[in-house]
Amino acid sequence: MGNRPGGSACPPYSGRVPLGPDPVRARAVAGHLDALAATVGEAEDDVLGCLVVTGEPRPQRVLDDWLDQVVDTLRALGETAADLAPVLARHELGPADGVGAGAPDADVAARAREVDR
Repeated sequence: MGNRPGGSACPPYSGRVPLGPDPVRARAVAGHLDALAATVGEAEDDVLGCLVVTGEPRPQRVLDDWLDQVVDTLRALGETAADLAPVLARHELGPADGVGAGAPDADVAARAREVDR
């Protein structure tokens, strides 16, 4: 036990405060992020596929700029989802499903290898 500045001893860990993210929740969030990345990729293709030609230079520029902003936003969402996946992979392995006891599923193992790179 550690001592506080006043000399009193700190109580031991109570067991009520988690020491890290819940692996089940990390896997759920990773699944949602994977789905988001796939959906955003399809939406980006759909937006790029619906480019309209107005025939007027000024409205065309406004429309093109707006569609560019939409596509840029979708790309940013997809990139952020992809960037977060390796971070979450560190927390997907919990004591109950792979750390020292049995093998984790293939998806979790692949993410863990990606984090180690």
